[in-house]
Amino acid sequence: MNKIGILWIALVIVVSSCAKSDSFTGVIQGIENGKDGYVATIKDSKGKVFEAIFSIPNMGANYKRLEVGDQISIKGDTIHINNIYRVIARDVEKK
Repeated sequence: MNKIGILWIALVIVVSSCAKSDSFTGVIQGIENGKDGYVATIKDSKGKVFEAIFSIPNMGANYKRLEVGDQISIKGDTIHINNIYRVIARDVEKK
């Protein structure tokens, strides 16, 4: 198994042990593609920047490919890794 796979497994374990579900709204500033989806950098209306992980295994039929500049609303679990606020997306709506 490669390093990325190991990191994803570790992330899932961390999420299951300390995640908090919430909803967020913002505009996609950037996208970094991954094996099973992508990570989007999002900026909310107050200027706060966070990351959202959009993965096929976590979202299933709710998985959508979004673009930079899309305004979205996300529901998902939140985690903090290395002082970075992240949302593991479970559902997303393009506005």
